[in-house]
Amino acid sequence: MIKVENLSKVFVHKPIFEKYHIEFSAPKVCLEAPNGLGKSTLFSIIAGLDRAYAGIVHYDGERLKTPQDKVALASDNIKFPAFLTAKQLLTMTQQSWQCPFPEQLIELLGFSSFLDTTFSALSSGNQKKLQLINALMRQTPYLILDEPSAALDHQSTLHLIEYLEDYQGQILISCHEPKPFFDMGFVPQPLFSS
Repeated sequence: MIKVENLSKVFVHKPIFEKYHIEFSAPKVCLEAPNGLGKSTLFSIIAGLDRAYAGIVHYDGERLKTPQDKVALASDNIKFPAFLTAKQLLTMTQQSWQCPFPEQLIELLGFSSFLDTTFSALSSGNQKKLQLINALMRQTPYLILDEPSAALDHQSTLHLIEYLEDYQGQILISCHEPKPFFDMGFVPQPLFSS
């Protein structure tokens, strides 16, 4: 369970969150809100990638010094070096986090023939697949997928959903077409309660 308390975050004098509270208690949650209201920002804070905020994030009642040890995030906001190949990027993740090379995920998402392609030469759909594989391979207790089905073909989306069904850990997603995720048990939760 992830609990955010008293969160305040400002972008260029514009408050995104002010004394904001939210709790994610379901194992699979789909965060709902229109674009531009702070879903990606909240995900970056929870994942430990954005430290410029006030407030507290609890992970099963704990405060973590380095949340990225237990939280993996797949997001367009994470910039990969454009000149590295997909295989080089995944190998760096494998070595940094001491996890197995993600052969099964690569096969599942039909990514094998793109391993030797530089990140900048990948299509938006294949960049999304690489983001997902890079996060999923770590098998962290908390997994955050920001718009996981954006730019993915229908078949890859179905394979991803099947894979997530057995994921051991809490999963938070945001998604503009959430029905397939709701069908497999994701619980809708608004970013801001009315």
